[in-house]
Amino acid sequence: MSPPPVIAPSSALTQPLRHAARTLCAALAFAAAPTFASAASGCLATASYIPPPPRALAMAALARQEHVAFGSQTMDAEGRLTESGYSEAEDTRYPIDAQPAWQRVLRYWRAVDPSSERLPSLVRFGAPHAADRTRLTDALNQASAARLQGLGVGPGQGLDAPDQRALEAALQRVAVIDTPWSAAFISWVAREAGLGADEFVFSEAHVDYAGAAWQAGIDEAAGRATPQALRACDLMRTPPRPGDLICHARGPRGAALDGFGKIGEWLAGRPTGGAPLPMHCDVVVGVDGSGFDAVGGNVLQSVTLRRLAFAPGTRLLDPSYLPEGCTAGGSACIDRHMSRQPWSLLLQWR
Repeated sequence: MSPPPVIAPSSALTQPLRHAARTLCAALAFAAAPTFASAASGCLATASYIPPPPRALAMAALARQEHVAFGSQTMDAEGRLTESGYSEAEDTRYPIDAQPAWQRVLRYWRAVDPSSERLPSLVRFGAPHAADRTRLTDALNQASAARLQGLGVGPGQGLDAPDQRALEAALQRVAVIDTPWSAAFISWVAREAGLGADEFVFSEAHVDYAGAAWQAGIDEAAGRATPQALRACDLMRTPPRPGDLICHARGPRGAALDGFGKIGEWLAGRPTGGAPLPMHCDVVVGVDGSGFDAVGGNVLQSVTLRRLAFAPGTRLLDPSYLPEGCTAGGSACIDRHMSRQPWSLLLQWR
C-alpha cells in the first residue's frame, strides 16, 4: 500500500513552527520527571503542525527500499503475513545482479561499527555459550594453504583460496542468523539518511538510542540544548509521522515495561551501553487517514512492512494492538496476531 506523497516544506516556513513546538515541549514537560507525561502536548504539537524534516523522509524512503530488496514481506492490519519475502540467510531467489539478503544484513552491521568487521559476532553451535565469528575467521586464516606453505608445510595442505572464502561466507551467514539485527537495520537507515553520531546512537541495541531520545526530552524540558534528532513521546497519545520510530520492549522484562511511563522510568536510569533490555523498533514509512505502515528489520527473519490501524475517529494507534487492549476471541476484539505487542514509545523527529 503506497502512502500519499509527503511534500517537504520550505525551511523558511517550518523553522519557526519547529522552534515553537520545541519551546512548547520544554514549557510543558516537567524537568527530569521520569514519566514525561506533561510533555505530551509538546509531542502532539510537533505531530500536528510540523511536517517531517527531509532526513526523516529519507529514513522512510530507505526503509521502503530495503523492504523491496528483501522481497516485500508484508503483514496486514491484523498482524497476519500476507506476502512472504526473502529470509536473512538466503543466497537465492534474487534478480541476477541483486545483493543476497545475508550480505545486505552485513552491510547494516557496518553502520554500527564502521571501523571494524567484528559484527555480527555470534556463532551458535549447541554449546552453552556462542563462539565469536572473528576468532573463528582468524583460525581459518591460520589454516590457509598459502600461510602453511610459507611455514614449510608441503603442497596440498591447508585451505585453498576458494575453500577459505566458502568457509568465511558460511561463518558470516551463521552469524547473521544467530545475532539479532533489527537495531543494526535502524542504525543503517539513520546513518544513510545523514545522521551523525552526535544526533543518533548507532548501536546493536535499540535501548541505546531510545534512551538517548528519552534524555533529549528531559534536556528540552530543562531548557538545555541537545543535538539528538529524536525525542521520546507516548505512542498511544501521539500521532506518528513518516520517519518516526515506533518501539516496544520484548521478553519477560519487556512484559513488565508495557507502558510509556514504565519504560521511560527504566530508560531514565540507564546510561548508554548499560543494562540490556530487549526491544524492537520499526520505521514509520507512510501515514494515511486509517492507519500507518512501518518497516522493521529482523521481523520474521526479513525486512517486513506491517500495517497498523488507527483507533476509529483518531490518528492514534488502536489499543487492540496492546496485549491488554482487548480479550482475544471476544466479540468486540480484533485479533492482531503477530502485531500484538506492548507498543509504548514513539521516537519523534524534533
